[in-house]
Amino acid sequence: MSEKIGFIGLGAMGQPMSKRLLAAGYKLMAYDLRKEAIEALVQKGAEAAGSVKEVAMKCRKVITIVPNSDAVEKVVFGAQGYLEGAQSGDILIEMTSAYPPSTLKINDALRAKGIHMIDAPVSGGVIGAEAGTLSIMVGGDEAIFEACRPILSVMGKNLFYMGGIGAGHAMKAINNFLSATTLAATSEALILATKLGLNPQRVVEVLQVSTGRSYSTEIKFPKYILPRTYNSGFALGLMYKDIDTVTRMAREYKIPMFLAHLVQQIFGLALAKNGEKEDHTMVYSCLEDLANLSGK
Repeated sequence: MSEKIGFIGLGAMGQPMSKRLLAAGYKLMAYDLRKEAIEALVQKGAEAAGSVKEVAMKCRKVITIVPNSDAVEKVVFGAQGYLEGAQSGDILIEMTSAYPPSTLKINDALRAKGIHMIDAPVSGGVIGAEAGTLSIMVGGDEAIFEACRPILSVMGKNLFYMGGIGAGHAMKAINNFLSATTLAATSEALILATKLGLNPQRVVEVLQVSTGRSYSTEIKFPKYILPRTYNSGFALGLMYKDIDTVTRMAREYKIPMFLAHLVQQIFGLALAKNGEKEDHTMVYSCLEDLANLSGK
């Protein structure tokens, strides 16, 4: 394919997503704050960029997937940033799990210069990124979404147009709140079951074929928690940030979300104990320690 795509953010999700674009035949220009991350992609056929501005100057469509909204704003507004290099008619595909009001601010600035933007965060974890089976929730102009559909389809299996700009980021925050809630609830249930003398592996097997099933019972407990690997590829700090997005919006819209605040406290405790870079599945270990499970 002759089209060159810019890709900014080569972390746990960005690396496999960008590799899928290369495998599909897209030309790719890559940038990350970590030179080793860029080099890993260059070895797969990508072109290295020295700055975000260079990516924006040379690519008419640019994908960003960075840790949070602050990082997105630095990418767009910062020195040697996206706004300094982008042209009227360009498209920014913003795939970070970001705070919707920040997304609206960025979109306003881009639109003033004739630049289009869609927010297109993903769900499905590293496994989904590697397999190209991510769910992608898109906000923005529907015509721009359709123009980007071929690119998004390489990275995701389930594409959902959610509405105007910011709708994709809002949907992602809501999804991750539910994901965190089911993980916390299943952790507490499994800890209780273990205290009662039940086999944890068998409990998860039962839950997975019963009404208590969830992504946690299907994937997180069998792959990351019961084997004690805690390596899903999604950090505690990122999960806490997504829950915080929900509680911030709840305050803004005056919605009483009792569970959201409780879940935020649980993950906040795990964050304080383990640090933001540890895997989010470590929340189970934190709750296990509080229950003094070894003493049953």
